[in-house]
Amino acid sequence: MDKYTFQYENECFVLACLLHDPSLMEECLLQPKHFLDSHNQRIFQLMKQMHADGERISVISFAKLGVSELARFGGLNHISEIMNGVPSLSGFDSYQQYILDFHTIQYANQVANDFLDKTKERHLLKDLYTFLNATTNLESATTQTSATFQELLHERYKYHRDTPMHGLSGVHTGFLCLNERTDGWQNGDLIIVAARPSMGKTAFVLNSFLNGCKKDELFATFFSVEMSKGQVIDRFLAMEANVNLHKLRNPTKTFTREEWSRYTKAIGTLTSLSIDIREEYTVQTIRSATKRNIRENPEKKHVVAIDFLTLLKHPNPSGNSHKDVTDIIQDLKQMAKDLNIPVVVIAQLNRGVEQRQDKRPTMSDIRESGSIEQIADFILFLYREEYYRPKSNKNGVTELLIVKNRNGPTGTVTLNFAKETNIFREIVS
Repeated sequence: MDKYTFQYENECFVLACLLHDPSLMEECLLQPKHFLDSHNQRIFQLMKQMHADGERISVISFAKLGVSELARFGGLNHISEIMNGVPSLSGFDSYQQYILDFHTIQYANQVANDFLDKTKERHLLKDLYTFLNATTNLESATTQTSATFQELLHERYKYHRDTPMHGLSGVHTGFLCLNERTDGWQNGDLIIVAARPSMGKTAFVLNSFLNGCKKDELFATFFSVEMSKGQVIDRFLAMEANVNLHKLRNPTKTFTREEWSRYTKAIGTLTSLSIDIREEYTVQTIRSATKRNIRENPEKKHVVAIDFLTLLKHPNPSGNSHKDVTDIIQDLKQMAKDLNIPVVVIAQLNRGVEQRQDKRPTMSDIRESGSIEQIADFILFLYREEYYRPKSNKNGVTELLIVKNRNGPTGTVTLNFAKETNIFREIVS
């Protein structure tokens, strides 16, 4: 690939990222002059204008432009091609840096050629000094500003000094026994909650959100790719009202007066909580919705959960599922870092666990385990012995197996799970 084609592709990738997540414009260092392709340059100019006017950058906004304006950048077909071509949203910083590097080197070529032209027939030191001064400025421009070690040390000191004496450094997990191992879900962490079907992994995350929101100033965003919003609401109601989840299919027919009373009280409690249930299914739209919630609720701690990993869609699928899942996991980790929040991802385990004598999961049981095992900060498995041995005396006992904890201990935490109500409770010894 020649350098001009490479530059054009990176221009398209940057524009695609901005279309998928307009809030990235706040992090954009580019100017229209940095774009080599005239169509891309005009699109970027319009994006900057939309952003300055407070208008959302979107295909709809471009569609509102007149025919003559659309013709200046290739029309909506060009916009569609750009949107479908970006390999990964997490690469935004790299794409724009490639563009800046190309522009800097092109300018360096121009400076060098000017110097060579001037010195063909004359040799004046002032031309040399002008050339050296220009190249020195170019060198400074290509060096990214970075905090000094002393500044980083001071920032870390302030962070440690301001950690709460009695609270948590992270977001309340909803369970005291789990908080003891984690000090809460940590900001910037990608957390994987995985299990075989019917182990209660979604119920566990919803319990975590419900308990956390009731005990902390927490805003929880739950992205349900698998279940409808109504089904998620029913689970919250079953947990808070302590009623059988199946009865919520037709409560008028099945509820007792006491259950109606608990149901009504649960409605009041849940109404007061900061929970957002959404159905976005790409990392780009998930990131955008999360940033909006953070911007609109700055006083809250934020946590995100996604149910579940393999149902997320890659914006530009390659046909290689392992590569696509790796891209998605990398994007989710980048999202956790950029937004400085914990991101909880529910994942399925493969069938290999069923073939072993000991059914407790291991890292190799995670689908596409290589990338997940490497990138995730915290991996938690759920295991219930009664699932495999119904006659065991461990009715409802669920082991939370912490198999990876980048910044803390691993080990096992035990909860009790009531499947009828979807409630997880701590076991009092």
